[in-house]
Amino acid sequence: MNNLTRNSAAIFLTLAGVCVATGAWADSNQVASGMGHELARHICSSCHLVDPGQVNPPDHVGGPTFQSVADRSDVTVQSLRRHLRNTHTNAMVPLAMPNPGLTEDELVKIISYIISLKTHS
Repeated sequence: MNNLTRNSAAIFLTLAGVCVATGAWADSNQVASGMGHELARHICSSCHLVDPGQVNPPDHVGGPTFQSVADRSDVTVQSLRRHLRNTHTNAMVPLAMPNPGLTEDELVKIISYIISLKTHS
């Protein structure tokens, strides 16, 4: 086998590995977001509408819908992680979102779910 053939084979195997890894990541991310949806229904739905496409009624008192959060242009995995790890209540705003006390596993799943709701990039 000459050097060109060896290099071509190495490139092909590397690309094949990337494609398989990307497919596996997408599958695992889809599973995580599905579990995140169920967690969000259980943990977050007392203040937020969590299902895709839901819109708060005009007289709504509570948190934004998960859809509106996902569609914000500045929302990223990192920004959601920061937000969900902090308490937003204080003396001036006592009814703001408390720290939900999520485990790392719950955090990953709920963030995956919220990101999966994005309707634009």
